[in-house]
Amino acid sequence: MIFQQVLNEESGCLSYLIGCSEAGRALIVDPGRDRVHEYLRLAAKKGLTISHIVETHTHADHISGNRDLAELTRAPILVHRAAGVAFEHSEVSDGDELRIGSVRVQIAHTPGHTADSICLLVTDLSRGDIPWFVLTGDMLFVGSVGRPDLGGAQAAQDAWESLHRVLLPLDDSVEVYPAHGAGSACGRAMSAKSGSTIGFERRFNPALQFKERGAFVDFIMRDLPPKPPSFEKIVGKNRGLVPLMAAKPRPYAAREAWEAVQRGEIVVDLRDPATYGEMHVAGAINVWIESPQFAERVAGMVPAGVPLLLLAQGPSDLERAVQALARVGVDEVVGFLQWGMIEWRSEGFTVESVPQITVHELTEWLEEGRDVAVIDVREHSEWLEGHIKGAQHLPMLEAQGRSAEVPADRPKAVLCAGGLRSSTVISALKRHGIQGWYNVSGGMTAWQRSGYPVVRASSDKSGA
Repeated sequence: MIFQQVLNEESGCLSYLIGCSEAGRALIVDPGRDRVHEYLRLAAKKGLTISHIVETHTHADHISGNRDLAELTRAPILVHRAAGVAFEHSEVSDGDELRIGSVRVQIAHTPGHTADSICLLVTDLSRGDIPWFVLTGDMLFVGSVGRPDLGGAQAAQDAWESLHRVLLPLDDSVEVYPAHGAGSACGRAMSAKSGSTIGFERRFNPALQFKERGAFVDFIMRDLPPKPPSFEKIVGKNRGLVPLMAAKPRPYAAREAWEAVQRGEIVVDLRDPATYGEMHVAGAINVWIESPQFAERVAGMVPAGVPLLLLAQGPSDLERAVQALARVGVDEVVGFLQWGMIEWRSEGFTVESVPQITVHELTEWLEEGRDVAVIDVREHSEWLEGHIKGAQHLPMLEAQGRSAEVPADRPKAVLCAGGLRSSTVISALKRHGIQGWYNVSGGMTAWQRSGYPVVRASSDKSGA
């Protein structure tokens, strides 16, 4: 058997090639739209022909590459019958088997994260007749389980049943390979490890420590972060209900870009927060191209369907951005500012800035009693681990929907873990007409490294 894991570090997505050297065939599991040619190269390098494409579930965080890969290989796309897809495919059901030479792949229907979720029990028959490993999709992660909020409490109960019917009865030695790792929005507190074993998860996965269904449901439904706004759009595209497009951005002169912005198009500034803060296009959304989950952050902060113009430091950043955004279904990139801020400024168009301050400056302001609102845009789990006393908690993806809670008449110092998300939130809320922003460079990481005090949620209710 040939087994290869393909990791997309930017998104935390994991896909797989499983093949048989003697049969010369392979299947690809959970292909990503931006990795199609990588699968083809990998298969060719190993002397394999891709004969099947399998989806463990309908993904909500990225666009699948199944149709692109099927067009190039003529391999059928296999999905569970509950997927409800509108493109050409073949259906699989609980108990079905695929044979690729000496490799046996058993299908187990495991609803919970989604209704169409399946796990793949993989056996190398040349070694024995029991499963060697299991591809768990988004049912079971390393250190977590799939978020059930797509189906609510009933989905959480389904997850309990699937775990106890299919996965937990497996031998401790069976290896576990999920569809996502750390960095994905499909679960929480996932490990950075890309694989595990049933035994390790049985012992250390917090979600698997509950003996009663009700306690398990309460645990995984508690404090779920909001569903990213791009999820519904991505699901629609992955089901074939919304057409896929390919972005073909063209160069825009500054005046043409200015006219486009007046029509409602949005500039996405790919530069780092300090450079953005020094001078930027009025109304631009700042998401640094080097940010973790760059594409997911853009998808979560720009309105769906609005044409986008990119502003970058160089051509390579533009190419990376377009490819990454295509992975999450943001195909509305129509152009880029050909000469960046140089021409924009020389033409005399409006520019803005955001002052960057250090944690030491913020500390001085607070000690002096300066009238400044501290806004923490990290996720709930990060907030619980420690935050600045008196800070207001406004998670990044909730910020625009809760803009009315922002004190418009006070200076606002915004921080996250390192200064990237805070710049993104500032740029988005500036579009709502709110001014008076300071970005705290280094964020809570610099704050804590400097030895400044933090409080836990239980001891400070003022920002909850």
